[in-house]
Formats: sequence, C-alpha cells, structure tokens
Amino acid sequence: MVSLERARPGLTDAALGAVELLVVIGVAAAYGTDGTLSIVAALLLAPVAVVLTRRLGERLGGERFGIAAAMVYILLPALGTLYALGTYRHTFTHQAVPDLVGLRATPWFALGVALTAVALVRAASILFVVAAIVSIAMGTGDLSDVRNGLHETAWSVSMIAWFGVAGVIGATRRSVAIAASLAGWLVLAVLHAARQGYDDAAFWQSLSVAAPAIAVTLTSLELLVPPFRPALARLRAL
Repeated sequence: MVSLERARPGLTDAALGAVELLVVIGVAAAYGTDGTLSIVAALLLAPVAVVLTRRLGERLGGERFGIAAAMVYILLPALGTLYALGTYRHTFTHQAVPDLVGLRATPWFALGVALTAVALVRAASILFVVAAIVSIAMGTGDLSDVRNGLHETAWSVSMIAWFGVAGVIGATRRSVAIAASLAGWLVLAVLHAARQGYDDAAFWQSLSVAAPAIAVTLTSLELLVPPFRPALARLRAL
C-alpha cells in the first residue's frame, strides 16, 4: 500500500503527460508547426509543462486541485476555441492553437514553462509583481484595441476579465504568494500580448507564455465556492 501511494503521483504525471503529448501531436497534424525542431521541443516540453502546472496547482489547493489544474491546461486549446465566435474559430485554431502548445514561437512557450517552475518558489511572487508593475508603467493603451477585437471575435469581454480577477481572488484564499505570482504573471502576459496587436491572432499567440498561469487561475474559481463539509457538520450538530 505504501509503495502504491508513493508511485501514484508519478503514475498521474505519466498519464497527464501522455494525454498532452497526444494533444500536441494532434495539433501538429491539423494546424502545422514551425518545423522539425519545434515539434521535437514541443513534445519534450509538453509533459514538463503539465507536471509543473499540476505541482503549482497542488501547492495551491492539494492533490486533486493540482490534477484539475493540469487537466484544464490540457483543455486550454479547446476552451479557447469554444470561447471564440464561430466566424473567428478558424483563425484561432490555425493561428493561435499551435503557439499555445509550443509548436510555434517555441522559445516563448518555453519561457512560460520556465516561469511555472519559478512560480513554485514562494519568494518569486515579488519578481512577478515587480514585472507586472513595470509592464503597467510602460502603458496599457493597447488594451483598447484588444477590447475591440474581443468584441468582434469572442463571446464576452466581461467574462474573460471576470474569470481572471475571480480566479486570482480564489487563489488568494489559499496562498497570497501564489495568487500574487498568478496576478503578476497574467498582467505581464496580457499587456505584452496587447502590444502585439490583435490581427492574425497575435494577442492569443503571445498568451502562450502564461498558459500554466491561465490554467491554475481558471481552476481557482473553484476556491470561491464555500466548502460543503463544514456546513454539513454544523447542520448535523443542530
């Protein structure tokens, strides 16, 4: 029993990594890549990205939460496709999805994987916050173009903004340090993406650097829901 308990995290990581590899292979076959080197790098990075996302989620909310965060990470290309309006989905899938899994602009995607490892260090939250402040100081005017682009191509601008803010608030209930890292990471990524413009899915492509942060933040919406067990215990005590 003890050996099985010790082996379970490794088996979970292997299963999640295998699923993500299948996703990357499917995206490569359907939407193209930057070439052989990008394919190899994306395949090597895929399980690493999933495992680090799971560990970041686990650090925030425990084992099950970590697995949920990894699953959300795997589903991000599909979730993004569903969020895009039907008239924009072809552009999103062909222009942005390969970037989100590292098949294009692979060094930028690799930076996001590295930042996930950095976010596991509690003191790193200071670096993420400082980076976000510097990015804000550089200007946020480009967000207006992104807002206009989202109005024309996505279901709701307010919804995606609410997901980000609410997810960070949920994360704060468990770890202020990790929540600060997620907030700083997202601000840095969104403002950088906004400066790339919205044409040809450039905004979405640039968000590949924050894919793990997006996954953990979306999963953190769960943390806003009050726990049921204490409530049931109080009812039984009446």
